[in-house]
Amino acid sequence: MKFTWERITVSQVVSPNPTMIGSVIVSPNSDSKKTFISMYDGESISDPEIVTIRTSSGVSEKVNFQPYLETKRGLYVTAGGDLGEALIQLLWKEE
Repeated sequence: MKFTWERITVSQVVSPNPTMIGSVIVSPNSDSKKTFISMYDGESISDPEIVTIRTSSGVSEKVNFQPYLETKRGLYVTAGGDLGEALIQLLWKEE
């Protein structure tokens, strides 16, 4: 399998196609703020919600999906609180 990291700072479509997610790292913008992201299986918030990842004030949160989390329609991520950045590891099978 190959992988890449996608960095986001605002709500956006991360993948318009089905994808596999290996890890997610979420970091707030400052030491005194909290943040969160919500991930959806599709291209908008009207698609099924997969998971919400929250941080404590000033703390980065890392989540590993073992072996991976697979979406069926794509991946949309919303940013909440005071998001500094979120790094999302996308995986795909080599052809």
